[in-house]
Amino acid sequence: MQKRNLTKEKIIQVAFSLSDEIGLNKVTFQKIAERLDIKYPSLYNHFSNMEDLKAGMTIYLFNDLNSMLMKRLIGKSGNEAVLEFAFAYKDFAFKNKTAYGLFMSIPRTNNEEAQLLAKETTAILRQILDFYTSDEIEVIHKSRELRSIIHGFISMVFAGYFHGEIDPEESFAVMINDFILSLSRK
Repeated sequence: MQKRNLTKEKIIQVAFSLSDEIGLNKVTFQKIAERLDIKYPSLYNHFSNMEDLKAGMTIYLFNDLNSMLMKRLIGKSGNEAVLEFAFAYKDFAFKNKTAYGLFMSIPRTNNEEAQLLAKETTAILRQILDFYTSDEIEVIHKSRELRSIIHGFISMVFAGYFHGEIDPEESFAVMINDFILSLSRK
């Protein structure tokens, strides 16, 4: 690859690819440069360091997630929207398994754009939950509950749990449907 064709997006894509192969924490500028067939100092024209690159990767993921959620939620509300959000989010995490850990670093990051995009994801969920109640505190609690269910499930599957006779997808559906039932209880 010639230097003039180097873009942030190309670097991010290679970083994701390497993450899938060797693990996110083993990705370095040197390894990215080798894959791109460039000298690693060229990467500093786009990212100041690995933390900056990881922030760029997180921003890329959140843009992708939020765009996908908006498309999949068009015309949906109530129970259908909750199910769609939950399954879309889970599917996105499984598609981006190695990089998914970047989402968990948002509270510790100083990257304002990544934090705003994370808030946008939460706002999408809160808008769905507004269908059930106008009580802002209840919406916050239910948003936290659903996100905890989804993240907990994803984390447990990634860690190797939920194997055996019952399909984890079936368990996930049961959890989300139980959550939906809780929305109608007052």
